[in-house]
Amino acid sequence: MRIPNKKELLELQRKYKTDRKIGEVYGVPARLVAYWRSKKKIGSYSQPKYTNEQILEYWERFGDDGRAGAELDISAAGFRQWRRKYKIIKKPAQLRLEQLELNLGNNNRRKSSRKETIIQKVLAKKAGLKRVEVGQFIDVEPDLAVSDNNSDSVIEFFEETGAKKIWDTAKVVIVLDCRVPAVFAEISRAHSRIREFAKKKKIKYFYDVGEGICNQVILENAHILPGNLAFGSHHQATSYGCLGAVSAKINPVEMAALWATGKIWMKVPSTVKVVINGKVGRGVYAKDIILKLMRDLLNQKVNYKSLEFYGSAVSSMSISERLTLTGFAELTGAKSAIVPFDDVAMRYIKKITKTRYSPIRSDHDSNYENVIEIGVNYLTPQVSLAGDAGRAVPVEDAAGKKIDLVVLGSCANGRIDDMEVAAGILQGRRINRDLRMIVIPGSRKIMIEAIDKGIIRTFVESGCVIVNPGCGSCPSSYQGSFIPGEKILTTTCGEHDGKPGSVDSGIYMASPATAAATALKGSIADPRKYMR
Repeated sequence: MRIPNKKELLELQRKYKTDRKIGEVYGVPARLVAYWRSKKKIGSYSQPKYTNEQILEYWERFGDDGRAGAELDISAAGFRQWRRKYKIIKKPAQLRLEQLELNLGNNNRRKSSRKETIIQKVLAKKAGLKRVEVGQFIDVEPDLAVSDNNSDSVIEFFEETGAKKIWDTAKVVIVLDCRVPAVFAEISRAHSRIREFAKKKKIKYFYDVGEGICNQVILENAHILPGNLAFGSHHQATSYGCLGAVSAKINPVEMAALWATGKIWMKVPSTVKVVINGKVGRGVYAKDIILKLMRDLLNQKVNYKSLEFYGSAVSSMSISERLTLTGFAELTGAKSAIVPFDDVAMRYIKKITKTRYSPIRSDHDSNYENVIEIGVNYLTPQVSLAGDAGRAVPVEDAAGKKIDLVVLGSCANGRIDDMEVAAGILQGRRINRDLRMIVIPGSRKIMIEAIDKGIIRTFVESGCVIVNPGCGSCPSSYQGSFIPGEKILTTTCGEHDGKPGSVDSGIYMASPATAAATALKGSIADPRKYMR
């Protein structure tokens, strides 16, 4: 990793002040930032980020929090907080040129913005309203309703409603992806009941065991498109936002009501704009970004809020990487997570379907509740601490912790690019003899492609165990398969508390690269040391 020069360090200090904050923002230990400073002979920062004079100057110049904040590269809410800190309340007495809104009467002037976010526009459209406000309660009809193995519970609640028909059999998708193949009679009976129900109700899109994890199957088969609204009863229902759609998680009772009526009652959430800028370094991937981001977002309290992702780092991500980004948002408490439609999404959709769609974008200067800015230029590989996704640390701080099982794939990071990264590290090497590694392709299509590219052969020759597409050994699916005291490093996104099967067990989350390096070492390891 390139050490920032003195000018860059001083700029970081002016923006973030403390070593700890700089370390948190860029995903490196605070002691490393302190070391950088000592080498450049830079003292610790002790002054406020912005002075009274600076805030007053921009306030008198613009008289508007948004425009003044833009000059300082902060949000309108951020600038307003600085004004309140210095008790700068009154409007400037004399308007300056920057404060004037000139109407020159030409045809090129910009029309006034409605300032609506993506989720407001999508929900208004699906509710049949001209517009909706944050906090408003509405009834919406979605484009898609997705359920997985908990469809058995949904069926039970659906039958209690007394409904005879599914509202729209072409908009309901069921995917059997958890605990497959079934290992207990109880699970086999549940699967059988779901199959019979899907056949009886003539549900058009039913995917039986072995097709893959539900979020991957939905994308591959173009069931979700930009501008659509989807609800899922699975824990990664926010995934579909990677294509510019709006998606959210609901419980089985709500899903049953949706199957019966075609509508669901919900509250319009506020939106937080998340800007991720910078270029990731060697050995750093989307999973590392989201692990760090989860820690930051948990501190920002984004519960029941919609997230919109922007920035140069997001623009350069593939759809696979964006799926990782949006899929993990549910762990922060967010209601939905959206990467706005762009050329990357357009090229992906063009490959899989010719169906027409209508992308929806936020208005200029939308009314975001908050703007969170994150830089990733100095981010290093991340590892979340057992049982707490919000406590991600740089891999350097977790290195050396003994691991008994590595799980790669499943609902998160089971796509072909994830497997290529891990296989590149494992190729020609054997995993540690004191550790097991399980690989779970995200779908049947991905498994076939991995076979064709020789990736599966690499895993097998390295000593890994390959299982069928689906949840596989995701900790949330097979909690009884881990003995007390075992430590697990996984790329999955299960709803676990770090204690599968025993209070003595522990789970760590990391990227496919870190997973592969850990499998070779036998303990948590920095993948950069193993990359060719």
